[in-house]
Amino acid sequence: MSDRPLRLCAAVFTAVLLTIAGPTPLAAQPANGPDYVFGSATAEAVLSATTLASMALTLLPQQHSSWGPSSARARNDTFGTISDFTGSVIGASWQATGGYALEAAYYANNDVREPELRALRSSLIDLQSITLSAGITMALKRLTGRCRPRAWRDGRCGPEPEHSAFPSGHTALVAAVAGSHLLLAARSTGQATPRYLAFGLAEGATITTAMLRVLAGAHSWEDVLGGWVIGHAAGVLLSLAHPMVDLETSATGPAMPTGTAAGLSWSGSY
Repeated sequence: MSDRPLRLCAAVFTAVLLTIAGPTPLAAQPANGPDYVFGSATAEAVLSATTLASMALTLLPQQHSSWGPSSARARNDTFGTISDFTGSVIGASWQATGGYALEAAYYANNDVREPELRALRSSLIDLQSITLSAGITMALKRLTGRCRPRAWRDGRCGPEPEHSAFPSGHTALVAAVAGSHLLLAARSTGQATPRYLAFGLAEGATITTAMLRVLAGAHSWEDVLGGWVIGHAAGVLLSLAHPMVDLETSATGPAMPTGTAAGLSWSGSY
């Protein structure tokens, strides 16, 4: 198999790392952060329940199709084990945790009061993105029934058939965090370097996971690309659903914006 996809991923990985520094921050502007959907805690609860309910799609029956991989590839459990920690639930959890710490650092750097509490808003968006991408990914796995490269033998899926190759769930879950923090960083004001760092780390983990899943024989390149697109789309769309609002500093007033349903928010019970 050509190593061109590996070289391409390495180039993209390098480009992602360069985003860590981010553009020149708009230091003269106040910090901003995501508000609730429609400025309502009730709408936020409905959205959270909806994305969580998408996980029920995993109950769909697994189909077995004749759609084979791009090419057969030997199973490599070492790469597979590493990918369990860079991607999937564990990797997404690490990135969401790191994203929370960096989001809190962004608020602290911009003198927003109670930065750790305010940073939980972005963590909620991460969780919504992860669950939605997981639900969509599992539904597509069940419906497409594509064979994994490590199970492909002589033009058929066997002797131990595995029909859940497309798309890559390991890639999609961590890509959801990257998509969420991509838009968060792009819409930032103030000293935004921590937000670009959170995106860069999540995107780097996504690309690393995609390469590892292919090398492990678990997926073809189309599978990890599909997971990359699904995860990023979920993260970006759910981030877009949360309007950004300017936040007052600790020296000028409360951190939470006025004129919204802040009185009904979950800010005191996270």
